[in-house]
Amino acid sequence: GASEVVADHRRRGFGTTSTDSDVGTMVVEQYDSEQTRKFYQTVMGGGGNDIHFGVFKSADEGVREAAANTTELMLDLMHWIKPVAPDAEVLDLGSGHGGATHTMVQRFGTQNLCFNIGSEQNDMNLETCATLGIGNKVSCHRGDFNLGLPEEWSQRFDYVYSCEVFCHAADKPALLAEVRRVLKPGGVLVFSDIMGADGVAEEILRPFTDRNTTTVMGRPNEYRYQIKEAALREVCYVDMSQNLEEFFGLMLKQVEENYDALLNEGLTDDYLLNWINSLSDRVKVNHMLRVINTY
Repeated sequence: GASEVVADHRRRGFGTTSTDSDVGTMVVEQYDSEQTRKFYQTVMGGGGNDIHFGVFKSADEGVREAAANTTELMLDLMHWIKPVAPDAEVLDLGSGHGGATHTMVQRFGTQNLCFNIGSEQNDMNLETCATLGIGNKVSCHRGDFNLGLPEEWSQRFDYVYSCEVFCHAADKPALLAEVRRVLKPGGVLVFSDIMGADGVAEEILRPFTDRNTTTVMGRPNEYRYQIKEAALREVCYVDMSQNLEEFFGLMLKQVEENYDALLNEGLTDDYLLNWINSLSDRVKVNHMLRVINTY
């Protein structure tokens, strides 16, 4: 059945700085309380378990459909790069509520290990797996990838899947090296991340990085270099940033329309108003950058 493993996975050379451990602590604070889990599930997931930015197939889609589209796109790429066989072993790195794993297991029949820092999120994930009848295909391992991955996982996984999680890595090259270590020869990494455009000043991105427990936002060209340095080979890169402005706007609408319900869930006016201000700023910044890129 579905189960969660909690283990000391600290590897030599990881977790030796305050930044490494502080990022993990802040991620738990941001995402794993009962109130914040409800906030993200409502505002980013539209009530579903795909808690990440979305892409749009049509103009009438909301945050739930758009977030699910991101998962489907990533799974399509994963299957295209290397056809996914039933019972392939997958590491869902930073699995959150488990939305991608639920879809993946039902679509491909994979055996998924969800590595995630939030114990409450892991409990929700496993409860949903049991409800879906896929509990025998999913297990959870609670841990912080900033402290490394377990030593015994070397060359274990056919795929590593990660959606909008690398932004929380204090040391992205070290994390990519760990991913390379745990992949089998010929294994595949499929990941998405919220990135700053190449050449955009860090101070423009600061309101986002401060809000999202991100030390330094990754850039496409930096990731390309780091992927090569980790002895991985880039197969494809898809830029879907044109969807961000619309998704930020829909998140803002979700906060406004669900404001009273979120207060009843225990969130505060200060928390929600800070999010309204942050999302309003993101819409403005993305619009400004889009106009600059247009001209």
